[in-house]
Amino acid sequence: MIRKKDKVLTGLAGEYYVLSQLAERGFTAALTLGNSKNVDIIVTSPSGKKITRLEVKTSSLPLRHEHLFGANKFYIWAMGEKHEKIKERNLYYCFVVLQGKGSLPNFFVVPSTYVARYVRWQHRFWLKSRKNKVKDTPMRNFRIEEHDPRAFRDNWSALK
Repeated sequence: MIRKKDKVLTGLAGEYYVLSQLAERGFTAALTLGNSKNVDIIVTSPSGKKITRLEVKTSSLPLRHEHLFGANKFYIWAMGEKHEKIKERNLYYCFVVLQGKGSLPNFFVVPSTYVARYVRWQHRFWLKSRKNKVKDTPMRNFRIEEHDPRAFRDNWSALK
């Protein structure tokens, strides 16, 4: 039970951190509530002309090496098979990395179309890399390299 509570609190911390960053940048944002929600935050641009949906994924894990995907270290978030199919123009993910009490997290704002493509690719790549046939699983991962070559870190302007 304690482990599940930790996951819930980690997720909530990420959502509230994202809300504060949006407010600081002039966005109007509202956290959605309920068990059947399909998005975490509804965002209105500072101009009021664009409404965006934001799904928040939060991790407190440190950078890790995953040599199969490259020599660099990666930030990694758990995803599911369903994320391969979610490709909506006005849906973004904000991947959050908690840095510990008293430190501001890292934020990565990524279009859902990119996430879907990456999650699908990485899972197929992982399956093909197995020397022995493995049972497929609905679990997926999303990774961002430490040096963030696609400039997703603090990419808040994508929401305008």
